Amino acid sequence: MPTRAEDPTVKLVKAIIQAGPRNFSQLARLTGIPAETVRYKIKSQLVAKGIYIHAIPDTSKLGLQRFMAHLTFTDNYRSVAKALLQSLHELSYLTYYSAELMTKRHYCLFQVPIEFKNEFTEFLDAMIDYKILESYSLWPIAWINYISLKPEYFDFQREIWDIDWQHLSLPADIPQITPEEIKDVEFDKSDLLLIKELTVNSMSTIADISKKIGSNVKTLQYHYLSHVLGRNMIKNYTVRWMGDIESTRMHRIVFMRLYMERLTRSEMDLMRRVIYGLPFTWSEIISDNRQLFVSGVCIPVDQIMDYKYYMHKNLGDLGSKLEERVLDVFESGAFTLPYNLYDPTFRKWTFDIKKNVSGLQNLQMTYKQ
Repeated sequence: MPTRAEDPTVKLVKAIIQAGPRNFSQLARLTGIPAETVRYKIKSQLVAKGIYIHAIPDTSKLGLQRFMAHLTFTDNYRSVAKALLQSLHELSYLTYYSAELMTKRHYCLFQVPIEFKNEFTEFLDAMIDYKILESYSLWPIAWINYISLKPEYFDFQREIWDIDWQHLSLPADIPQITPEEIKDVEFDKSDLLLIKELTVNSMSTIADISKKIGSNVKTLQYHYLSHVLGRNMIKNYTVRWMGDIESTRMHRIVFMRLYMERLTRSEMDLMRRVIYGLPFTWSEIISDNRQLFVSGVCIPVDQIMDYKYYMHKNLGDLGSKLEERVLDVFESGAFTLPYNLYDPTFRKWTFDIKKNVSGLQNLQMTYKQ
């Protein structure tokens, strides 16, 4: 058992993973730390150490299906890829992208209304037709899990990872894969705006949000308690170590994505146990029929070789299937829920394929070289 297990900050991080960051009284009961100290530690200490708390929406309750994609822009449009990806968020439900070093492709996540799956694919085909994209690959996501840091391996006093790699073992239990099913849950624009603001800042108060979006605070409080909480629209909260901005700029942190294709059930089980045992894992994503397994990791440069030996030791022959791609952190972006594509009058998502293709024509005229 790591000696830091009784550290109050370690206890607090574990409690946040369990209960979320917003109820200071509950966190105080779980940790034995006074509520005001809990508030101070979260707001003034964790973020200062490069640790962030993220609200994860349950998009299945919003009628959205997740897709993972690789987009390769044509040479004429590669230099303006960031602007084009911003447009994809506004037109076609893009919520995340990152370029990969040493390749031409961008890794992307989309959250698309289930009723518009065909229109979404048609829109990507149109980007090929207009020679904006050279190619794309698309996978429906069967399972996605965002993974919190293991605080017992982080020295909060020295603000560094302190891992006994020789004795780092694989977990016996890992989360069971439960494919997402789109659920018929009622929601409205106020619910979406609340969820959007909580994903931007999980510590925002209802009063802060009401001022920002210009909504009555009592009305918003009702939506938060009855809809967002009452219908479990926030799936969970994750706590992540990201390092500080200076460390990222100085290339002291490596953000990588790990890929494996066409895994058997036993290979999938081993790979999952390996990535859940790794203290630096951020996420795992599995496409339909185990065609593609993807995991995001964030590793301090000085621990890269320890990570390599850990993977080599535990994966064995399966390691030959592992593909590692380093992310370009300066060409990456995350977006909130695409609330602008929701029609509050008819209370439904929209996807106007003719309007979107016309938008592509405008983009082509704007960026054509």
